[in-house]
Amino acid sequence: MTKRSDHAARLSARRIWRALHLLLALTVGTGLALIGASGALLVLKEPLVALEVGREIVKPPHIAGRPDAGADVWIARASERYPELKVIGANAPGTGFLPGDAAIVFGRLPEGDLGVVFVQRQSGEPLGLFAFDRSWFAAAVNLHRRLLLPGPLGASVVGCCGVALALSLLSGAYLWWPRQRKWWRSLWIGGSAAGQRRLIEWHGVSAAYLLAPLLVLATTGLALTKPQWLGLSGAAPTKSVSGRSAAIVCPAGSDLRGALAAAALAHPDAEIVGVLLPRGPDGAYQVNMRSPSSRRGDLAIAVRTGCTSPVVEAADTVPALRRDWLSPLHADLRLGLPGSIIVLLCGIALPTLYLTGLWLWLARRRRRRDR
Repeated sequence: MTKRSDHAARLSARRIWRALHLLLALTVGTGLALIGASGALLVLKEPLVALEVGREIVKPPHIAGRPDAGADVWIARASERYPELKVIGANAPGTGFLPGDAAIVFGRLPEGDLGVVFVQRQSGEPLGLFAFDRSWFAAAVNLHRRLLLPGPLGASVVGCCGVALALSLLSGAYLWWPRQRKWWRSLWIGGSAAGQRRLIEWHGVSAAYLLAPLLVLATTGLALTKPQWLGLSGAAPTKSVSGRSAAIVCPAGSDLRGALAAAALAHPDAEIVGVLLPRGPDGAYQVNMRSPSSRRGDLAIAVRTGCTSPVVEAADTVPALRRDWLSPLHADLRLGLPGSIIVLLCGIALPTLYLTGLWLWLARRRRRRDR
């Protein structure tokens, strides 16, 4: 009697987990498939952006023995070539939102679209202008981060998808875990499996191999999209470097070169990797800098040049946890090229698992209906 009760309890628990797994697939499966497919595209962003705008623009030749020009030169040359572009800022190669070896200057076009100018990093020569908002890359980014929905709503939906993915993976692992045979025998496809049974085994085995990286991507994606849901802190507060109150004493000014020089003087051990121009007279130049221990910009220097001497403030742009762990884990699992390959496989796996799971469910419903 006890054995029967235990068996019935296991069957009941299995039905609950199967219902949860099915419910998650039917409600958020499409969203997860789109997030996965767009994530796979973003792993290949450099070759695909090069295909869209031209490899000679994304990867311009290096001028031997010549140092990089400053952001002020990049902006001046881009503004001279494309006067219709209302410049917002500039980024050094590999530190902004686009890949490649060219610096970028970005701003608003007359139509309101975000325009991007690729610039040869040493000469400052503009290489080409394109409307970023109309590019495939922008669509892939917006699809991955917001599912093409408006900002806060899209972020919340993607955050819910991250939670659902984690639950779906755990419920799927429970359903896949072998009940009778030894567990390691379930890590490959049985030679005798055929037809629908073979598809079921492929569905379970592929998900089992990618379970750990998919869980990492789900949790880090949730932490990056909705950190407040996990109780993670925001950026560090601004602190004065010059000892004066910038907001009261000094306006933004118009001396970009002076702002860059003041930021470099305040942090001589850091490298300038980008700049945002002031937004109105009450704004400030935001000079983004990278310390020797970081591969991305991790310090923002606010500089106002409207006084006799620049007023400088500094703040961490992102928390150390996000900068040093969450973003690298989500990008390549902190494994470099092998991690990027795994992330690519995970991105491909999400729509594949969704479609195979949906097909298996529909096939099961057809069999029940035909009985």
